[in-house]
Amino acid sequence: MSATTPTLPNSFWDSLATKEDERARIRWYMCVIINLSSLNYPDVIPQVYKHLQDHLLQDMTKAQRFNAIQIIREGLIKSTGISGAARTGNAMRTLSQCVPEEYREESSGRANETHEFAVERGRQFWTNIYARNPAFDPEASVRASPDYAFVVRDVLYARIFSYDGVIDPLTTGLAMVSALYGMDCPNQLQHHMKGFLFNGGTREELFGLRDLCLGTAKILGVQSRYGAWPIPSVESAQPVSKQ
Repeated sequence: MSATTPTLPNSFWDSLATKEDERARIRWYMCVIINLSSLNYPDVIPQVYKHLQDHLLQDMTKAQRFNAIQIIREGLIKSTGISGAARTGNAMRTLSQCVPEEYREESSGRANETHEFAVERGRQFWTNIYARNPAFDPEASVRASPDYAFVVRDVLYARIFSYDGVIDPLTTGLAMVSALYGMDCPNQLQHHMKGFLFNGGTREELFGLRDLCLGTAKILGVQSRYGAWPIPSVESAQPVSKQ
């Protein structure tokens, strides 16, 4: 028996209206699609794509449309390291059915990189997220399993998370946090929110993303085990008044 696809209410799009520039709006759509993927609701993605088409893509040039869709695809690829190949694959194939063929990619940018180059970049990206976080134990994964630590640092961070051919590290941070909300993983969520702040993101962005992701789950009837975890503060982050 197939599951019924929920319909997103008109009020779902309200927070998008607060995004003043095109880049922020594209990031919003990216985060929603990643969150739907990690929540295992890929069948809702066509509703999001239609709204994207009707309210943003139709006013763009062909090159701008391709870039916007490429950003969303890249965000989904980044989320593979959080929510896994199965859920991401379902979301990517669903998105592909919505996207006109002229906006599909014809080759892989990652395939043109050497493993050594990717590993070096991945280790730097890993350091930028975790090095300033005193709550993170860098040897915990090694103690748990050296093979697991290798896969995370020299495969996921090298080949997936740190790739910067399409989106920048801050956009990658938003993608990872969106996926972690969907997967309901509070420990990793805290670390990646701190990494986002250490690298120049703001708490205001994280408050907005938390409201978006938890609001999406509520609409879909998904009950979180851990709920709304607090937004962390770090010394280099910009403070906001909301608690």
